Amino acid sequence: MELTERIERAEAEFVWSFGDDSGPGPSLLGMTRRRFGSVVALAAPRDTLSFWSRVSGFGLDGPVTAAVIGEVVDYLTAAGCTTASLSIMPSALPADWDDIAAAFGITPGPTEVQVVGEASPVRQAPTDLRIETVGPEHAEAWAQVQMDAYQMHEDGFRAMVEAYTDWPGMTAYAAWDGDTIAGTGSLHVVDGVGRLRSGATRPEYRGRGAQSALLTRRIADAFAQGCDLVTTGSAKPEPGGHNPSLANMLRLGFTPLTDRTPQTWSLS
Repeated sequence: MELTERIERAEAEFVWSFGDDSGPGPSLLGMTRRRFGSVVALAAPRDTLSFWSRVSGFGLDGPVTAAVIGEVVDYLTAAGCTTASLSIMPSALPADWDDIAAAFGITPGPTEVQVVGEASPVRQAPTDLRIETVGPEHAEAWAQVQMDAYQMHEDGFRAMVEAYTDWPGMTAYAAWDGDTIAGTGSLHVVDGVGRLRSGATRPEYRGRGAQSALLTRRIADAFAQGCDLVTTGSAKPEPGGHNPSLANMLRLGFTPLTDRTPQTWSLS
């Protein structure tokens, strides 16, 4: 299986797993989910932050067509959503994508660089902070760091992020300074692929190696859990610009795989 396809299938199953949570998040957000062949759609109509409604897995079992997009949009609309993020591999975008997008009210979002690395028993990056896994007893504090970093203060978002600490296939991590969580990260394992997410650091702790240490710890743990690949992404900088998070990933051995531009559907 081609590398990009393998990672895309793992990502689709990751999106599908959001609907497995038995905690308060899905009920607060009114979550439902549906498969359309390889395409996985998650609808969260009560998400006021427009974060959790997302669709992935396009182009794996067939071409992306107006009919496929129409099925997905019909489902999202019937579920009560007014917006959602559609993740489509660049290689899967059809020649007539601009026409399809215009017909269904779909616009491009900010481009992200998807990177991939080898899962291995990598040496831990140095930091004066303590790197440990996080359980439900610290879920609220772990979630708060991310809510502050991304300025996404909403009950449904909080509930879903807190649930990460007890999610099947997911491990939550924190960089600790005594009893204070300075930075966060998570690892989600699907079919030998480790997906790295939830990276956030309190402003006063930046520059102390929290994210480098969290990255290397998760790479090693992904290997220990049977993964041979790890993947994540970060915003693509403007020409002449700099994204320190992306630069850190590349410095630690990640390789750019592809640019991804999420497509945003909005109900007109």
